Order: sequence, then C-alpha cells, then structure tokens
Amino acid sequence: MHCVVSLGKLRKKYKARSAEVLQAIGRLGNVLDVEDQAADDIQAGLARFPTSQMVCLIGGYDLVPAFRRDNPTAHLDSEDDKDIMTDAPYGAAPGEPADEYAPDRAIGRIPDGARMKADDFLAILESQRRGLITHTLTGTYGEAAAEFHGAAEYVRKTITRSRTASLLSPPVNMKKPDPTALLTGQGRIHILLHGADVAPDWEFLWGRGPAKRARYVKALSAAQVGRCNLDGSVVTFSSCYSAMLDGAHGRTPRNQIALACLARGAKLVLGSTRSNWIPTRAPYNVLGPGLVGRFWSELRKPHATAGAALVRAKNAFLKHGLAGDELDRPYLLKTVLQANLYGHPGARL
Repeated sequence: MHCVVSLGKLRKKYKARSAEVLQAIGRLGNVLDVEDQAADDIQAGLARFPTSQMVCLIGGYDLVPAFRRDNPTAHLDSEDDKDIMTDAPYGAAPGEPADEYAPDRAIGRIPDGARMKADDFLAILESQRRGLITHTLTGTYGEAAAEFHGAAEYVRKTITRSRTASLLSPPVNMKKPDPTALLTGQGRIHILLHGADVAPDWEFLWGRGPAKRARYVKALSAAQVGRCNLDGSVVTFSSCYSAMLDGAHGRTPRNQIALACLARGAKLVLGSTRSNWIPTRAPYNVLGPGLVGRFWSELRKPHATAGAALVRAKNAFLKHGLAGDELDRPYLLKTVLQANLYGHPGARL
C-alpha cells in the first residue's frame, strides 16, 4: 500500500518528532512523498500504479488536500451544502469525472487533526498498525434519533443478526444517559444521529424525540467518545457531517466525532463530509443508510478489506439506485461522493 505524505509539511508540523512520525507511517506502507503537489497532481501520480494497489492519505487537509466538488443537490431548496470535500477522486482516473463516484482504487485517510501533538498522532498510527493484525470484537452498539429508527435498524441487521435494537436518542429516552460505558469494548458501532456544520455545535451529534416539533438535544459528543476505549473498533456514521474535516479554527479529536473515534483506538471510521440524506420510510436500503449497510455486508465477507468493501459497496449502491427513479440521481451521487473512509484501507474485521 502507498502512504501519501507531504514530507515538508509533516516536518514543519511535527518538528523534532517528525522522524518518529515518519517511521510509524513507514510501518503501514510504502511512503510516497507528494510535497508541493496539488490534489490533481497527486491523482495523476497515483494513476501510474495499478488500481489493485491501495492508497492511504496521511494527515488532515493541511498535509494532504482533499478535492472540492460541486454538490449534485445544491439546487434543492432544502440543501445547505454548496460543495463537497472528498477523497474519492484519488481513486479515479484523471480526467474521468464519472469515475469519482465509484472509483476502482481503494482510498483511505488517516487524519491527524489540527494542532495535534506528535504523541497523539503516534498513538493513532500505532493503533492503525495494531488494527491490521487484530480481529474486531463482535459486540455491537447502535444509536439513532427516533425518526431514523427504521433506517438504523436496516443498517444494524447488516452488521449482526442479534435482536438487540438500536438505542433511541435523546439521552432521556435511554436507560443510561451517558453512552460511554455502552460504547467501550464494542467492536461494531453504527450511529445515526443529526450532525451540524457550525461551531461549536459540530462537537456534538444530536438526537430528537418522536414528537414532530421536539427540539434537537445533545446526544453524543466528541468529549464522550474521548472517554471510551474503542481499540480495534469499526465505526460507521449515517449522520450529517460526521467525517467533516474542514471548518473554522480546525477540527480536532476534541471537537470532531470521527477524529475522536480514531484517537480512542478505532481502526476504521466511515462517514460523510457533508449533510446526509436519510430515508424515514421503508425501504431503508437507499441514500446514506443504504450505502453504509452495503459497506457492512461487504466488510463481513471472508478476507474482505475495508477499502475493497467500500469500492464494492459504492458500485452496488449506484447500480441499484440508478436503475430506479431518475429524480433520485443527485441524492445518490452526493451520497457516494462524500462518503470517506478514515483508517488503513487494508484493515479487516
């Protein structure tokens, strides 16, 4: 696997500890320096390698840039996102925009967060190394806003055959309002709460009760995740902005849920960089939960890697969706474009 690194930026960020960080990266794969290269240039360089070779981007957007793409649903009245930040084009052929929605190459990113100390990033890199050689625990945890219960149950059934239903938010509807004890030690986690794209609200995921006008309440925070032990866990989100790394003042494990999961030992996190469309009526195998459910189904197959599972899931998702109503096309394209995998793409359950 190729680890895409900007050596100059890495050295500037981690200074005297940069050699240790680089050594830890080298234990994950072949180091590929992309210093002073724009995203398009990096994409062109990766195209020289066979698509069977996985790629992992190392660091946040300050170290390796993401692509910025027009939002396919931006014309809709209920859409807030003007554009989409995405790593997907790194797996596509240069000059082939259609390939970006379901690229053949497996792409992951191990982000470090803004202003991260070397010790903290080294801990993430070490947990990623351990994740390659350890099995994921079979315990599960699911949490959903009440209006998303059906969609969350669809995803849960692709993760496990257990009859334990997803917990409902807000926390007052849960037997244990603080979910940290329930999250700790669970290997397979799916969260379908509401996300926000403004500070400081983006530090939280939000629940909402069954009443039509019930206000949003804080349901799960990066700080709560920071108290959990998620060693070796696989975490998926159908929540809006759960994988968003851009934004004012920088995203860190203290204010961003995906980064918090990685900092607490998760081997993989799958989420969306922008708002995610969720079905509230059956069938639930479409839009955000449809893609995440397919990812779990692929990941559970023998010897499946996370990167390959996401490649197959995106292709199956689009094949199913594009055969349906043409009006759904913008939603489908947004769903796959903004779905990012954080963690080593060669990790397995």
